[in-house]
Amino acid sequence: MKSTKKGIVLSFVLALAATSVAAAEPTYLIYPNAPTTFRFDASRYELVTPGNARFDAAYAIGNQMLWDRSENRVPIEIYRAPFIQAFEQSPTGQNEYVVFSNDFNIIVDGFAHQPRTIGSLCLRFWPEPAFAGVQLSISGQSLQRLVYPLPSIDVTTPFGPGYFSDTAALPFGWLGATTLRIIAFSDKDGDGSYSGTPLYSIVARDVAVPVGETTWGRVKSLYRD
Repeated sequence: MKSTKKGIVLSFVLALAATSVAAAEPTYLIYPNAPTTFRFDASRYELVTPGNARFDAAYAIGNQMLWDRSENRVPIEIYRAPFIQAFEQSPTGQNEYVVFSNDFNIIVDGFAHQPRTIGSLCLRFWPEPAFAGVQLSISGQSLQRLVYPLPSIDVTTPFGPGYFSDTAALPFGWLGATTLRIIAFSDKDGDGSYSGTPLYSIVARDVAVPVGETTWGRVKSLYRD
């Protein structure tokens, strides 16, 4: 009986260890090369407006600037996305670039404090609803799985004060779900799985899905000249 209990305890510990390893797999900066709203984790970031000593007009979008209160700096990595239209507090506490489009370039950015090589890199897609028969393509080629392996990224190009950044751009198209979440992560275990909360993600909304008048007005505003 004792050995059975020990076996149960050991199995439980190993299960916890496996979960911890999966959750610890690093995720990377990912954003769309398209008009987007960045929704931020309010426990880390805040919005700064004119009149605040930290406000820098060079980073202002609609008279608001994002500030990283944890590191006491402008989070210039967030601004790597070239078409941010607005900032919003995330209702889920996740940092995500929201885009209303079925075709855009996915940018995976190796932004870091020092040069590095990112290996075992993958994209992971989560359709909503989960049972949706989603169709995915990269560079015109249909995907058969919700995980897509990428070549390694060598991050060697200086960017800003003390940072480095190199990117991979992937022409992407999708259909068949109302929403699609996309992350980039290192598949250290080689099993294509990921669990945990990513540092950043893209949340794509299907423009073909009917929306309310107010929401549609916001969608159209993203594409105004």
